[in-house]
Amino acid sequence: MKKYSQLAEEAFAEEVTIDYTSLFGGEPYQISGAKQVEMWREQMEGLDSWQHITTSVLIDLPQPGAASKTPQTAQVIANCIVNLKRASAKGDSEIRNGGRYEFEVVRTDNDGNPWRISMLKADLVWFSGNSDVMGGLGKK
Repeated sequence: MKKYSQLAEEAFAEEVTIDYTSLFGGEPYQISGAKQVEMWREQMEGLDSWQHITTSVLIDLPQPGAASKTPQTAQVIANCIVNLKRASAKGDSEIRNGGRYEFEVVRTDNDGNPWRISMLKADLVWFSGNSDVMGGLGKK
């Protein structure tokens, strides 16, 4: 498994817009990719187990030869399912949800895969279990 710092370097742009409003309310926010990955690491350390499944990834890029210039951004949509477990939660120890992720990726000058996530939006479709499983995770 890759280290969290490696994930930040290989997956995220320097600045990322995160939109979890369909899950938690509030407003979308901007954060450095490295700081967002660190926040997720802290949250996951408070769980007994977790699973994030991302599938059916569709990337919207022009057909080869159709664009006069190399695209600098692309839109991505994917289905997702999340399972989290924390035995110390009040009530049921599990939470499950699913929906879609919408991403915007930007082209960088990085060697290898030049694409990095610059926006991540979670669009909640269904939810079951105990929301207290996430209560207080990653907060110091």
